[in-house]
Amino acid sequence: MCIYPTMAGFRNWLEVNTVGTDEVVSQIDILYDKAKYAVKLVQLYSKSTNKGLLKNISTVAPLASGVYGLYNSGENKKVIGPMASNKIKFKFGQDALSNVKTQKLANFVIKQHIPDIDERQIAPSDVIHVNVNKIVSELGDTPRAVIEIASTIVHEATHEIEFQTLGKTDENGPKRAEADFHKWLSANWTLALSKIPQLRF
Repeated sequence: MCIYPTMAGFRNWLEVNTVGTDEVVSQIDILYDKAKYAVKLVQLYSKSTNKGLLKNISTVAPLASGVYGLYNSGENKKVIGPMASNKIKFKFGQDALSNVKTQKLANFVIKQHIPDIDERQIAPSDVIHVNVNKIVSELGDTPRAVIEIASTIVHEATHEIEFQTLGKTDENGPKRAEADFHKWLSANWTLALSKIPQLRF
């Protein structure tokens, strides 16, 4: 599920964080200690397939109720490099980086307005949510629950990638991404167990 833009703000380029890597802050471990294995599984899948699913995600946060997962572009933040920052200010004005209208723009839209901008200097640092309690209540403390949490992370991360690269997202791409993840896991279950033995419980 995706809720569209009311982005909070841009971060300083010098801020130390996990942007551009598959490392994320996983807040869902607090609710279910085995959720960390779901994150590791997505990292393994992403690395094995070169998909970069979590490179724009800074945090996997809990979702209190409703659907399995949520990507809300209104929570997006960006780490902006100095050269990109100058180009954005030149195009949109000196207050551009504190202007909500500018802040909520997808990378795709920024690139349309500033074609020569270096996208490597506009690094999303976004949040996705997973309803761990709902998944565990339905599937119990089982490997299936861990896999469903991983699948939901893949789904929501795909919403984020589509929003940043296309300027929009719907359910088609994320559903395909989940199906691809399940196919990969079925074909690579032995690899997954060798890398994450905790999946066998």
